[in-house]
Formats: sequence, structure tokens, C-alpha cells
Amino acid sequence: LSGNKLSGEVPASISQMNKLSTLHLGFNEFEGKLPPEIGRLPLAFLNLTRNQFSGQIPQEIGNLKCLQNLDLSCNNFSGNFPTSLNDLNELSKFNISYNPFISGTIPTTGQVATFDKESFLGNPRLRFPSFFNRSGNNTRKISNQIIGHRPRTLLLIWISLAVALAFVACLVVAGILLMVAKASRDAEIDLLDGSKTRHDVTSSSGGSSPWLSGKIKVIRLDKSTFTYSDILKATSSFSEERVVGRGGYGTVYRGVLPDGREVAVKKLQREGTEAEKEFRAEMEVLSANAFGDWAHPNLVRLYGWCLDGSEKILVHEYMGGGSLEELITDKAKLPWRKRIDIATDVARGLVYLHHECYPSIVHRDVKASNVLLDRHGNARVTDFGLARLLNVGDSHVSTVIAGTIGYVAPEYGQTWQATTRGDVYSYGVLTMELATGRRAVDGGEECLVEWARRVMTGNMTAKGSPFTLSGTKPGNGAEQLTELLKVGVKCTADHPQARPSMKEVLAMLVKISGKAELFNGLPSPDYIEM
Repeated sequence: LSGNKLSGEVPASISQMNKLSTLHLGFNEFEGKLPPEIGRLPLAFLNLTRNQFSGQIPQEIGNLKCLQNLDLSCNNFSGNFPTSLNDLNELSKFNISYNPFISGTIPTTGQVATFDKESFLGNPRLRFPSFFNRSGNNTRKISNQIIGHRPRTLLLIWISLAVALAFVACLVVAGILLMVAKASRDAEIDLLDGSKTRHDVTSSSGGSSPWLSGKIKVIRLDKSTFTYSDILKATSSFSEERVVGRGGYGTVYRGVLPDGREVAVKKLQREGTEAEKEFRAEMEVLSANAFGDWAHPNLVRLYGWCLDGSEKILVHEYMGGGSLEELITDKAKLPWRKRIDIATDVARGLVYLHHECYPSIVHRDVKASNVLLDRHGNARVTDFGLARLLNVGDSHVSTVIAGTIGYVAPEYGQTWQATTRGDVYSYGVLTMELATGRRAVDGGEECLVEWARRVMTGNMTAKGSPFTLSGTKPGNGAEQLTELLKVGVKCTADHPQARPSMKEVLAMLVKISGKAELFNGLPSPDYIEM
């Protein structure tokens, strides 16, 4: 509802929307007090920026335990800074700037205290704690010390800078020479075998489109052959009858290639720089997973791709079992043994991305809808449009906030740095969903992460664990699902370094699977197809 020139007051009856997780009323003309009833909503996202709200910020906002994004900037709120905001432990983005009538002191502990000064600008009556000012004083002190150094010290500084610049220049020259040598080798390969498609070059290109002709070309990543006309025929010219899914990225069509393989053809409909960046990210990750016996069994395989102007197409293997999102709350179609198997499959896929790819790959959007199942119920990770490759030696990649509400690690909004530990957090939320049959944000009083933490810290036994899935009685899966929930709690630790790596997670899951064999010698229940 943002940017629609809406006016008046927000009614207290908004609390009746008990499934609402996202509320964006920014850039409107709302006024008056914000109703305290808003604290009853299961919100993960609340944006009220650039309105004319006045009065006290309701303390009840502190009841929104799942809130990850809160923007109250550019309004006329008054009164004391609400201390209840410090109870929002999941908060990753916070902005209360330019509310000149707010007074009080910013908390020195808790989640709110982790945000920088920009989150509080334009509030002259708001008192900053000492640590805000101390940082600035230290900076000025250091500057004054440098200015006051003697000439000899300045000379040493200039010499150090000159040496550093010379070293950087040498690195640049070496890099250029390596690029020239690589280009020569690539050209040599093409001359030796001009009949082969240059998938090794085009799949990793970071520049413009790898071809210049006006015809649409399909880059095939396996030994079989298919053309763009084959794709058109397979999808009945992208007919509505062939549609099997839609999303923000575009549309997925089901088809059959001339050699009989079922494929999922993803046609991206977004345009612009970001759309092409997402396309190339998925193309790069999956191209590396496309060749013969090297294809990882827990990543969706890419057969080919097309990028020509506005035409962006990915040809995947077709996954006949559907999306995990469609099944995760279905206790009949997804029994407890299969849930543990799926958690293990996804973990193996992430271990490959984090620990076996060079450089490592951060998925950035691990969630149930990005896990697909084949006809036997084996899980594969998909949708790498937001994925980013880490530079060798780096621990993170700087980026804008990406991902899905309920799955995003809390540190993303503060550091803008995507890490493998952020993927671990998202995976932890997914394991909680598998263990309980609940969704990450389902409209309940507590989001899944908060609920699971409370349950596990309550020392509840498997016999008393409050799982809603039928058939999870002691001896019939409850013990294993309890262990799976514990894994999820470990993965969603607030501090990234407190989370296990995916290798460590996989070891935990293998142990749980071993317990499953010990508790119940029966074979795994058959997977029920969609």
C-alpha cells in the first residue's frame, strides 16, 4: 500500500488481520496516533516511513517478536523512546530518524544498540549513549596525533605509502599478464576445436552477451543436441497450459525434448541490470554442476541456457515430486523419515556449495520453495538467482539485503555482507519447518525461530515435545524430529560464529539418521507423489 496518497488514521481493527506478516504503509499521508493493537499482528516487516503519524510510539510494538524490519522514519512521533523495542531480538533493519519530538536515551544494550547513528539522525531531543560519541572522539584524537607527528615520522609514512603503491602496481601488471595468457589459451582451444560450443567461456562471462548475432542461440551444457525451436515445441510456444510455476523471476514451463527428457524451462521476465545479474548468477552456479558424472545429486541440473537481449531462458531437469513448500505441512505425504532424508539432502547440497566449490558459493535464499523433489522424494536445491561467489580468501561478499522474510539471518540488515553462515541460519529455519510442520512465519503469536528456542531451552523431552505431526510418538519419529529441531536451533544462533558449518551440520544429520535405523528397523515409508 506504499505511495498511494492514502490518508486518515490507521484503524484499531487492523489487529483482526491475524495472518498479516508484511505491512508497508510508507510514502502516504496517514496521520494521528498509531493504534497499540498493531502489536497483536504477526509482523516480520513494518514500514511507516514518510507519513504524518504523531503521538507516542506504542510500547506494544515490542510484542512483535518476529519483526525483522522496522522503519518509523520521517514522521512526527513524540514522547519517550519506547524501551520495549529492545525486546525485538530478530531485528535486522531499524530506522527511527527524523522524528524531532522523540526524547529519551537510546538503549546501551540489546538489539537496538547494535545499529549505527544513521538510524537515529534528525532527533535533537534524543540522547545518544556514550559509545556513539566515544567512537567519534577516538577518530579525532587519532587524526590530531597524526597531524602533530614530527617530520621524520611523516617521511616514514610517505615511504610506506610509496612501497605499498609499488606493490599494488606489480599485482595489477601480473594480473593483466595472466588475463592475456588465459585469453590466448582460450583462443587456442577454439582454433583446435571450433565445432564445440564455448560453454566454458560463455557460462562464466561477466560482461555483455557472449554472442553478437541477431539469432537466438542456445548454449547446451551436455552432449545431446537441442535447439531454440525444440524449446518452443516442448513448451508449445510457452503456452499457458504448460505453466507449472510462477514467481518474481518469471514463469516455469514443463516440456519434453526430442530425446524424451522432461525439462523445466524457466523464462525470466524481469529486465534491467539486476535481472541479468540474477540470471548470470544462476547460470554460473549451475553450469559448473552440469557435466556428466560431476553433477551433484543434490543440486538441480542445468541442461542449457539462452541469453540474448531480453530473452533469458534456463533449461533445467524436471523434478516430478514438486516443491517442498507444497508438502512441508502435509504429514501424510511427508512422513518423519522422509523429512530427515530431505534435511540431509539439502545439507549435502550446501556442503558442496560452501566447502567443495572453489571459490565458495553463498546461496542467499535457502527456503522450502527452493527445494525440489524428484519422483523418489530425493531433494535438490534450486534457484541460484541470488547466489554470489566469494573471492578466494574472503569470508563474505558485500551485497544488498536479499532473501525471504523469516529465513534471513539477522546480521544481514546491519552488515550488508552475505556469508556462508547466513545460509546456515536459513537452513536452520528450514529444518525447524521440517521438524514441526509449521511455517517460518505462519501468523502465530511467535515466529518459528522464537518458538523453537523457547521449546528447546525448556528442556522438553521427546515424549513431551509439542509436535503437531501425527505419528510422531516416542519410538515412531518423535526422538529424531526432536534432534532435528535441536539442529535448527543451533543453526539459528544470533551470532554467526556460534553457528556450525554445513559440514558440521551434515555430521549431526548423519548421526540422527543412524539413530533412526536403531529405533526402527522398518524400511523408509514410500514417498507419495503429487
